[in-house]
Amino acid sequence: MSKHLKIALVDDDIPNTEILRDFLIRNGYSHVDKYHDGESFLESIDRFDERAVVLDFDLSGGGELNGLEVLEALKERSPQTHVIFYSGQDSLEVAVESLKNGADDYIVKSNAAFALVKTSLDKVYDLQVLRLSEKRNQRISWALALGWLITLVGVAIFVAN
Repeated sequence: MSKHLKIALVDDDIPNTEILRDFLIRNGYSHVDKYHDGESFLESIDRFDERAVVLDFDLSGGGELNGLEVLEALKERSPQTHVIFYSGQDSLEVAVESLKNGADDYIVKSNAAFALVKTSLDKVYDLQVLRLSEKRNQRISWALALGWLITLVGVAIFVAN
C-alpha cells in the first residue's frame, strides 16, 4: 500500500540520502524528494502543503545553513510541517535544541536508524490520516446539520401554510 505523505530528505551525504530514499520507497512511501542543502529545500517548501522532513544537522557539504537554522526557517514558514532530525551528531545539546525548536524526533545515524526514521514517519502518516478523517467527519456533521435545518424550515413553512 502506498502511503501518501510528502517527504523531503535534507542531507549533504548523497549516498546515504539515496539509500534512505530507496528504503522509504520500498516501505510504501511514494513521494520522497532529496535536497543536499538547506537553501534549496527552503526554496521548495512553498510548493507543498502537508509534508514531513528528515533533516540532517551538519549540512556543511551542501550549503551555508545548518539543520537548526533550516528548522527555524521552516517552522516560521510552515509550522504544521513535521521534522525528524536524522543526524550523525550524537549530542544531547543539539537534540534538545532541535526539539525545543519544533522537531518531532531526533534520531542519531546508526545501524538501526533507517528503521527508526520509518517508525517516526509512520507516526506522522497515521496522524495525517487521523486529521483527514476528522475533517471528513466534521464536513459530514455540518452537512447533516444543514440537512436537518432545511427539513425543519420546510416543515415550519408547510405547517404555517
